Amino acid sequence: MNLITRTPRIELLLRRNQLLNLENAQPRMAIECKDGVLWVTVSGDNRDHMIFAGQRFNPVKGNKVIVQALKDSNLDIEEN
Repeated sequence: MNLITRTPRIELLLRRNQLLNLENAQPRMAIECKDGVLWVTVSGDNRDHMIFAGQRFNPVKGNKVIVQALKDSNLDIEEN
């Protein structure tokens, strides 16, 4: 799934193993896992990040972010 939006906040449901490709992620972007588990990879960052329910992640490097749901997951993507 590719996502292009101009709104300051979106809510998504990703099914298990579904991918979300965020091209040109903004430096003030935040990903918040409301329910489930997310695996996040950011270009320019050699680490992968696990985001659990109730956690928030701010990618600070790169401009491409890939999010994979490790189980059905609700998440918000918003500008800080």
